[in-house]
Amino acid sequence: MSLTLYLLLLGPLRCSLAAAPCKEEEYPVGAECCPKCGPGYRVQEACGELTGTLCVPCDPGTYTAHLNGLSECLQCRVCDPAMGLVTRRQCSTTENTVCVCDQGHFCVSESGDDCAECRPHTACRPGQRVQQRGTEWQDRVCEDCPPETFSPSGTLEECQPWTRCNGPFQSLLNAGTSSSDVKCSSWSLSLFVGLTFSVLLLGGIIPIVVWLLRKRMKTRRSPGGPAKGRLLQVLWTIPRPPPTGGDAVGVGGAPGSLRGLGPSGQATSSP
Repeated sequence: MSLTLYLLLLGPLRCSLAAAPCKEEEYPVGAECCPKCGPGYRVQEACGELTGTLCVPCDPGTYTAHLNGLSECLQCRVCDPAMGLVTRRQCSTTENTVCVCDQGHFCVSESGDDCAECRPHTACRPGQRVQQRGTEWQDRVCEDCPPETFSPSGTLEECQPWTRCNGPFQSLLNAGTSSSDVKCSSWSLSLFVGLTFSVLLLGGIIPIVVWLLRKRMKTRRSPGGPAKGRLLQVLWTIPRPPPTGGDAVGVGGAPGSLRGLGPSGQATSSP
């Protein structure tokens, strides 16, 4: 009776021992627990009653990151440029490849520090500004330019104010838009200087010309002007013959006589 009871009690105990889980650093092989291989290694041969687990290093392009009972190492990941991915950390026998988004892209499917898929940042249109920059994990945010400002390419963080055509020689040529600035027409400095000099020159010459013309016309109209003066000068320069004894005295001689010039310039006398 006691033997039967012993066998009945021993049976469940053996079953509970066989069903006990392996330790964290072990892995099950049938009814046994074998030691795991370290990171960077794989199992080439499981343990036996008298031998431990035989581990070998992972081949290039494969890895194991933790204690394991794997017979094959895991394949290293390849970062696909077509999905906007670039390699941040190369694969080793103990670490998988780490992929991140290329510049100008953001991650739409992530796993920790690793990204599985990236998309390009939204491009802001002309007439918009960049309200928030795009990052590796966030898309770019765009906003329309406020009134009287513009952004020609959509890459500015702040829209530029329109130019004011309020200079002394400026006027509005083309109105501004959200993507283009106001265009002003203006005189060049050389043109302004030339026009100013011309006005000053004409303003000085015209009065002088008018004064000369008026003086000339006044001279022509006055009696006994230059023509009369020239005639008197000719008369006084003609030589006179000396007076004779029987002739009457001319100018400055005896009274009652008069001497003058004939048509041919000879002296004549009158009784």
